[in-house]
Amino acid sequence: MRLIDRRSALAGMAALAVAGCTQTPPLVSPPTTPEPLVPNSPTPTPTPTPTIDTTPRWPLTGVPLKDGEEKKAAHQAVAVKVPVEKRSFPQSGVDKADIVFWESQGKSYDITRLCAIFHSKFPDEGANPVRSTRPVDVGLLAPIKPILACAGAVAWVIKYVKKNKKYIELREKYGDRSDRWAYKIIYGWWKGGDKEDKRIIAYPKNLSKRATLAKNAIPPVYFPYAAPGEEPSTANGIPATQVTLTHKGGAAPGGDGKEDHRYAFDAKKNNWPVSIRFQEKVGKKWMKYTVRNGKRVAPANVMVLFCQWKMGVLKGYSGHKEPIYSIVNGADKFIYFHEGKYVTGTWTKGKVNEPFVFTLDDGTPLKMATGSIWVDMPQHDSKVTIK
Repeated sequence: MRLIDRRSALAGMAALAVAGCTQTPPLVSPPTTPEPLVPNSPTPTPTPTPTIDTTPRWPLTGVPLKDGEEKKAAHQAVAVKVPVEKRSFPQSGVDKADIVFWESQGKSYDITRLCAIFHSKFPDEGANPVRSTRPVDVGLLAPIKPILACAGAVAWVIKYVKKNKKYIELREKYGDRSDRWAYKIIYGWWKGGDKEDKRIIAYPKNLSKRATLAKNAIPPVYFPYAAPGEEPSTANGIPATQVTLTHKGGAAPGGDGKEDHRYAFDAKKNNWPVSIRFQEKVGKKWMKYTVRNGKRVAPANVMVLFCQWKMGVLKGYSGHKEPIYSIVNGADKFIYFHEGKYVTGTWTKGKVNEPFVFTLDDGTPLKMATGSIWVDMPQHDSKVTIK
């Protein structure tokens, strides 16, 4: 078993090459001002200039486009906010997302929340349940100009999203009776019965059809992929069969304020099936992450994106405290997994609409493999266990 020693990684030492356990120390202290969110961690030196890859691709999976697929790919992506808590299961649609960001929630009954982004395929059954958006979604989504589908948010967060309307097309359920949404009573949530905030279903395909921001354009490619015929960075990575991490937040009744995530490599299918262990003081059990039709969530790639976050309000706004991530003008560490191996490095991001830049510990650019990816975003000093 290995634990990632992120201080050694930041100093440029050979990372994680021996067996054993090493505790993960904090990288930097949380920011004292909400925005701009500039962590005190140093940026990599030197910062490499990524090779420009002109391969026409599906923008969120990196799969090269076949002849005639350009028109099929020329539509806006759709991001849907999906809660993660015991009573939100079973969910629907998230297994078909190209990219899923798994965010901490802070002081809330749902310790984490998903930002599931659909583009190469849309779930016919829709994405469900749907909850409110968070400030971090703006920085995550702005580079690709998608639709953001949600059940609303606190007033200042909606203002912040609308301030960035040239990058994000906001769509809220309430007041919209079109075929972009459904509102159904779905039984079997949990022992407490039906919950009104779990009834919303978003239909990404219909949302994309009625897009207006960049409706006939192929979104920019989100991640840095290896060129055709070139191996991804993980080809020379460190072997791994399992990665486990924990998100912490406010404790729900009967809970301990923790939520564990586990990704276990399936060599036969070349993917990473996901499991989750909810906050419970007694009888903690791992649960397979499956959707309503019984299919296991199993992305082709996994990235642990360490981030600083705290509860607060962005500068210039007022109201209820929300989780504030250091994404815009930020930097921290990452671990990227593919085909039973992993590599480590540092990510940086500039303005709200600028993409992430990923640099390996040896100073070279990250080259990723194609396919779906779940990006888990724990607190920057979280301990990650790799076997």
